Amino acid sequence: MRKKVALALAMILMMAVIAGAGEWKDKTGFGIRGGLFIPLMEGKDYVRFNGDEPFMMGLNGGLDLRRGIADRFVLSFTLNYVMTYDDTTETADQSFKFANSDNAYVKLNGVLAGGLVRYYMFPSSSVQPFLMAGIGVDFWRMTIQEYRAEYGPAVKDSKYRFRDFDVKYGAGFNFWLGENTTFDIQALMTQEIDNLTVLDPPIYYGRASKIKERPFTAYLEPTIGLTFYFGGGKDSDNDGVKDKKDMCPDTPLGAIVDAQGCPHDADGDGVYDGLDTCPDTPKGAIVDMVGCPLDTDKDGVPDGIDKCANTPPGVSVDNTGCPLDADKDGVFDTFDKCPDTPAGCKVDATGCNLDGDGDGVCDGKDRCPTTPANTVVNEEGCPVDVKKPVQKITLNIKYATGLYEPDAASKKVLDDLIVTMKDYTKVTVEVDGFTDDVGSEQSNQVLSEKRAGTVKDYVVAGGIEPERVTAKGFGENPTYFVADNKTAEGRAQNRRVELVSSEF
Repeated sequence: MRKKVALALAMILMMAVIAGAGEWKDKTGFGIRGGLFIPLMEGKDYVRFNGDEPFMMGLNGGLDLRRGIADRFVLSFTLNYVMTYDDTTETADQSFKFANSDNAYVKLNGVLAGGLVRYYMFPSSSVQPFLMAGIGVDFWRMTIQEYRAEYGPAVKDSKYRFRDFDVKYGAGFNFWLGENTTFDIQALMTQEIDNLTVLDPPIYYGRASKIKERPFTAYLEPTIGLTFYFGGGKDSDNDGVKDKKDMCPDTPLGAIVDAQGCPHDADGDGVYDGLDTCPDTPKGAIVDMVGCPLDTDKDGVPDGIDKCANTPPGVSVDNTGCPLDADKDGVFDTFDKCPDTPAGCKVDATGCNLDGDGDGVCDGKDRCPTTPANTVVNEEGCPVDVKKPVQKITLNIKYATGLYEPDAASKKVLDDLIVTMKDYTKVTVEVDGFTDDVGSEQSNQVLSEKRAGTVKDYVVAGGIEPERVTAKGFGENPTYFVADNKTAEGRAQNRRVELVSSEF
């Protein structure tokens, strides 16, 4: 039996959790209640049973009429019937002993009328804790059960009626089982504060003419109730706007809405006001489920606004979340020990200039990064007595028949180039060979390649790294003619070798 009752209660609670909360305002409810009646305190002058409360725990049942007056407040008018017995064989407190008539001298019946105000803490929730307080009037009747010779003269079927005024207070939990039905569990405490009936002469069983002389002056009512409501408008999403006027009928629970029932989102982050715990999120920031900005790299700039989302810890950033680097040397200001590095200079891990050859011109700007120590250099870091490289050198070499070797004048030019390239170690050279249109196209292509290759070999033989010199032949490609092949002078200009420098 107990298992069945527990299962039934569990099913009711599960239904309550699934069901949506109903609104209170303007609803009228009619309910039934059932539970226990537990007397708690004896009157101070009650001495028939050594001053101990003789009444036992009895049954309690009744009706409940309710009216919602606001979102959180409900008026309740209750009418309960209670019944219990005393126990003439006991002198200890019998409050939690279940009543039976075996040893009873009197049967106690009561009609308990009360008016309560209920305050619901979470009116939008499907599970609602509540507090209650009010006043009431109790209508009591004591009926002597049978003759008890040891207690006095023979009295049989005697009935005594009296009334008490009391205050009531308590708490409980309300569960919505649907839109119009609730199940609740509550405990109501009643304290009798004045008697409304003065009996003269006093009744036989205790005088009961003064409130302190009643057999008990307070009692507890733990009960459960089932209430059915009607009236009020339907509000499916419980946002406070009736469905007929609600333009946004699927508003999440807890969101703040306007008069049409549509949720507000003041900061435009996608999380509605009322659910948004960070209501001032900057525009464009990515937020979590409660509306607070995410900041993956913890630099103080929210994701979505942060253009440098992987900033190392501790680095100062600008308002876009990117590390500050005032001198643009690649070392963030937070770690830069030389914050005024000139543009173009290579730096070490602390942001200070590198100068591999120690000539005072930083690496990156030094066009001659291997200058020997104590060499006087120019602003480019190259020896002052060395010619700067030029963009293009054109050699119109007078070749002997069938030979590819450059002539003496060309070698002098190449010797100067070798000296320059030894100091300007970043300079690379492309050697391009060209011919006139005399002879076959194929033979001219081979001829141009060999002449360009011979110049490359000469430069490499002078001490320049092979990877710094490339050779190409263009033959008699008309695109590269610089003069008219119909004249001897024009053909001589077309038969040339050009050296193109990577830096000038």
